[in-house]
Amino acid sequence: MAGPEKTVVWFRRDLRIQDNPALAAAAKGGSVLPIFIWCPSDYGQYYPGRCSRWWLKQSLVHLGKSLELLGCPLVLIRAEDSTLAALLECVRSISATRVVYNRLYDPISLVLDNKIKNELPAHGISIQSFNGDLLYEPWDVYDENGQAFTTFNKYWEKCMSLPIEISQYLAPTRLVAAPGLANVRCCSIDDLGLESSKDVESSNALLSRAWSPGWRNAENMLEEFVSYGLLEYSEHGMKVGGSTTSLLSPYLHFGELSVRMIYQLVKMRQVKWQNEGKSEAEESVRLFLRSIGFREYSRYLCFNYPFTHERSFLGNLKHYPWLLDEGRFKSWRQGMTGYPLVDAGMRELWATGWTHNRIRVIVSSFAVKFLQIPWIWGMKYFWDVLLDADLESDILGWQYISGSLPDGHELSRLDNPEVQGQKYDPDGEYVRTWIPELARMPTEWIHSPWAAPNSILQVAGVELGFNYPKPIVELHMARECLDDAISTMWQLDTAAKLAELDGEVVDDNLNNIRNFDIPKVVLNKKLSPSTSSMEHRVLSTNGKDEKSQPTEVKALYKQIIRDDMMNDSNMDDTCSTANLKVTRKRSSSDSAFNVPSCSSSLVMESRIHHNEPSSVLYSGYFQKTADRDGTSKVEDNDSEDSGTSISRPSKKAA
Repeated sequence: MAGPEKTVVWFRRDLRIQDNPALAAAAKGGSVLPIFIWCPSDYGQYYPGRCSRWWLKQSLVHLGKSLELLGCPLVLIRAEDSTLAALLECVRSISATRVVYNRLYDPISLVLDNKIKNELPAHGISIQSFNGDLLYEPWDVYDENGQAFTTFNKYWEKCMSLPIEISQYLAPTRLVAAPGLANVRCCSIDDLGLESSKDVESSNALLSRAWSPGWRNAENMLEEFVSYGLLEYSEHGMKVGGSTTSLLSPYLHFGELSVRMIYQLVKMRQVKWQNEGKSEAEESVRLFLRSIGFREYSRYLCFNYPFTHERSFLGNLKHYPWLLDEGRFKSWRQGMTGYPLVDAGMRELWATGWTHNRIRVIVSSFAVKFLQIPWIWGMKYFWDVLLDADLESDILGWQYISGSLPDGHELSRLDNPEVQGQKYDPDGEYVRTWIPELARMPTEWIHSPWAAPNSILQVAGVELGFNYPKPIVELHMARECLDDAISTMWQLDTAAKLAELDGEVVDDNLNNIRNFDIPKVVLNKKLSPSTSSMEHRVLSTNGKDEKSQPTEVKALYKQIIRDDMMNDSNMDDTCSTANLKVTRKRSSSDSAFNVPSCSSSLVMESRIHHNEPSSVLYSGYFQKTADRDGTSKVEDNDSEDSGTSISRPSKKAA
């Protein structure tokens, strides 16, 4: 007779005990071996940045303590070869009969999961995956023709019409540790190599003053937000400073918080407010749940259109003449563009690994539209520095900003940073916090110091071009350059179509950008399509790649950051991750293009070129909308803004 079942629970970005379907399934019978495998080579060019790895380390420590209290230690494994090899070795070490895990939907995980699901059964090992990350599985939401949705509104409308299962999996009260643990080659949390001694001594030490990773802290954060922040969510969402977001995005990314738990708690609070006659709460709840919808949609796009991490969804930027200007790129990264709101956002990002999603929209739009920096550069930089770097949200946001989604920004849209500053930071406090050089500027001129009278600049101690830069590009010059670039793009597109009729092979402009050498930004990788069942639809890889809750920032601590900014205005930029001291403020699209269809894996395969190199992956992605909650977003309510768009000057005036 066979002995009790031994189950390996493979933790990834589901670092929680409560509402963890894989853990709950394993705990029902037999013994359990919880493991976490860290394999840098699996990530390749998408190796997580310093802040993200700091969070992961703290979260693993928290999870490990929780599992020990349940009677089963978390086994940490550093894999030098591959996750698959480490998983197989672990299974053999304890003679496990089953592996369970919760599904992920980013391109890297889809490829890895497909390999594992094909390999483990061949060794006689049962494997089972669960939905621990979404309200709606990507393969459950299609239109009446069985096609994937290509706009958020239609997708979310469909979701809202479907039944939703929000019952949670109870946390196990006890786990039986699998025998044979001594046979597993494990390591300590420090041996995983998630942070260096230099990181610990500098910036990472400050992160711990502001954030408390871990699933119990995540639940406390959620309770606090729903109790004190949700009611005024719609009212405060336009402000980029202060208590305007839920700060839940890093907890959601690492799976310390269940999206089902969020949904259920918010809906329960909505019913309570309805009974109390608080009609003003309806808009806040609607907007917050919509932001959860954008996170769902980011996973949906990655699953149904897995090429979106490599090229534009609509293909409209194939011949766009990007400016490969490292100098502009560096000025943007360091917050030295001469536009205060943009610079404040980039400096906050550099110092803390975090910034409001409205700011993320503004700075990314500035990079793509004003500076015409390749969006793949910006995406990779954000991926490197964001504390809540999330690949799926990253893809959704940058595609949205570059006008590559059917419901994204128009490519020709150019928003005025001065007007945006007046709208989102009307008193200038956000700018003063992160740009100490402008701390004494009057509110009237805080967002346009270049237009201030010399007498005002002198009193404020501002010398443009010396202690604060002049605008890197004039507003109307940016408008002209963008219009010219779009005109050139269409000319090249027309020429390419004519050349194709003659049988010529026309290169994609992105190829040159990918090969342009930027330290720690651009790497090359080739992907080829692989078709499988609906759940396994992925791109397979040819070859191998390298490699207590948030607290109020005290006035003195803010001053430390401001002083660092003042003393370090020429920030060392030899690496792409943030190096300054870190703090955190407590805040408890072009329809003319053809849209890819995805009715089957075969259709998807026909749209992917086997020999097309991949671009880099980007930032923790650009969650849009005046992000009020810190979850993934793409919505931008400024599309109809009066006064934010910059028009091209009349030629007659010249």
